[in-house]
Amino acid sequence: MKLLDRYIIRELMPPFFYSLAVIIFVLVLDFILKILNFIIAKGVPIIVVGKLFTFSLAPLLALAVPMASLMASLMAFGRLSEDKEIVALNALGVPFWRIMYPGFVFMILLSGVMLMFNISVVPETNFAVKKIFYQIHRKKPMAVLKARVFIDDFPGITLYIDRIDDKRGKIYGVNIWEKQKGKKPRTIIAPEGEVIYVPEEDAIQFTLYNGEIHEVDPRDPMKYTVMEFTQQIIKITDLGTKLGGAENARRGDRELTLGMISKKIAEHKENIEKSRNEIRKIVSGAVDSLFVPREYDSSPERSAVHRALLRERRRYMQIRKHKYKIFSSFRRLNKLKSEYHKKFVLALACLMFFLVGAPVGAWARRGGLGVAVGLSFGFFLIYWAFLIGGEELSVRGIIPPELGMWSGNIFLLLVFAVMLYRVTFEARFSGTGWLARIVERFYKKQNPAQ
Repeated sequence: MKLLDRYIIRELMPPFFYSLAVIIFVLVLDFILKILNFIIAKGVPIIVVGKLFTFSLAPLLALAVPMASLMASLMAFGRLSEDKEIVALNALGVPFWRIMYPGFVFMILLSGVMLMFNISVVPETNFAVKKIFYQIHRKKPMAVLKARVFIDDFPGITLYIDRIDDKRGKIYGVNIWEKQKGKKPRTIIAPEGEVIYVPEEDAIQFTLYNGEIHEVDPRDPMKYTVMEFTQQIIKITDLGTKLGGAENARRGDRELTLGMISKKIAEHKENIEKSRNEIRKIVSGAVDSLFVPREYDSSPERSAVHRALLRERRRYMQIRKHKYKIFSSFRRLNKLKSEYHKKFVLALACLMFFLVGAPVGAWARRGGLGVAVGLSFGFFLIYWAFLIGGEELSVRGIIPPELGMWSGNIFLLLVFAVMLYRVTFEARFSGTGWLARIVERFYKKQNPAQ
């Protein structure tokens, strides 16, 4: 069987690498336009943009490899079925699962490699991309500004700019919404302005001309103030972009390794337990106070009732505060758990997509790129719907994170079981003839001469 194993692997390798190259090219198209904009319009050095592009390939590769596994298996086994090679092997007593065996072993190895890649490489490259963007913020603040897009990358403000002149460093149609803790929310409108980076203060400075400042008192909405100005300077400080500051930048969820995620999960579990204990103490204290006799002075009875109401209101506010902490920690915990499982799910997707692609390709009996792309698109769409929807439901606490993140792989496993039975026993399923007809019509459109 070594000859058969080598033959199947040779059938899989070319379409796998071809599909991988095509998928990466498609995924990177939008990013290439962004990079060209950085170089041509924003003036960011080519070396910096090259690093940004290189590091950004890692998360794209984590998505592209499972997708290439599906397309390669569809094309390889579709070609074998189209040329009756699977029928010939079955006639020689070789079952279909044995034909899949070489690809199965290869995909297990590939899943293991992708697991190490997702655990070790992807978080670090994502973090490296963030640090490069920090450096771009520092050296080229205009590079992070986009026209006619709401920008909330800066702490405490939301920014909207109608038009940007990169060469002169000018901005036009500026709208800034400020909302900082302890200060009144402000809306600043100006027809034009300038942007510079102040390295000494680690700040981006907006100099606005001939505009207005609108203020609303949150405690009394009727107090609305409008002030006109000839020149107004707004500084956004503490960007973390000073020399060495990028290295100390805060990691997001996708920039955390498994060890970091596990540590944060333990911290949030501890916070939840602390808040629960505090609520128990407050409730226990309230119950105990019912059985403690109190002696009131000669003050009016209403005063005693008033004091009791104040005391219970304080308890209520404390319970409410701890309930909010528990709710926030639960959402954060679910998000971290989802990110933890996603690293394993995406790695194992290589194997799952192969298990689906091999019997579906043999059933379709078409090995062309057009059929593979059509079928792959359908499976991709369903799988990503499971992945994204499962993550959202998990974060909201509607379903457990484990179920939400693994639901797509479970779906693929069920499809594999059904299609393997169909191909192995040549079984026919009533009511599915429409699917075969769709594939046949799609193939005829791709090959009108046949």
